[in-house]
Amino acid sequence: MQVTAHLTLRPVRPEDEPFLRELRAHVDIERLHLNQWSVEALPLAQQVIASQFHVHAAHYRKVKNLRDTKDCVIELNGVTVGRFIVTQNAEEVYLSDIAVHPNFRGQGIGEAVVESTKHECEQSRRLLHLHVDKDNTALQFYLRLGFRAIGQSEINFLMEWVPASLIGRTQVHAPKTSG
Repeated sequence: MQVTAHLTLRPVRPEDEPFLRELRAHVDIERLHLNQWSVEALPLAQQVIASQFHVHAAHYRKVKNLRDTKDCVIELNGVTVGRFIVTQNAEEVYLSDIAVHPNFRGQGIGEAVVESTKHECEQSRRLLHLHVDKDNTALQFYLRLGFRAIGQSEINFLMEWVPASLIGRTQVHAPKTSG
């Protein structure tokens, strides 16, 4: 008997906040290496995690007011497993955030969501951009999915995926969104 997983994206709802807080905590613990802090530093780590959630929430509220944005949770068979945020205009789609809860990683969920986004970009003939921290393990994931670095700062790379329909055409790489 073969079981098929059903992956869906749906808009974020207010009742998703506890899950989104937990997911942001997992992401920031990894990104900021908080898991290496001592037990004595745990209260400070918790403050950092709470602060990061508020900073990201404020940033995404601002972005949503300025650009066409899809802010979604990722569900696998009806269970919330991640978050996916893109902003877009006529020329580009910008992958603002994608995170899969650690309990659900390694199942191809992130790849399926990115591949679906690439398909949408192919159909609409738009570039796909994102920023990724230089020390983020996701860098190899994006390279494997066909992204290439087209710019960098001290801490991150600007990456791009170009649909086949646009390959060979002159592109101006100046996304309007910063990481």
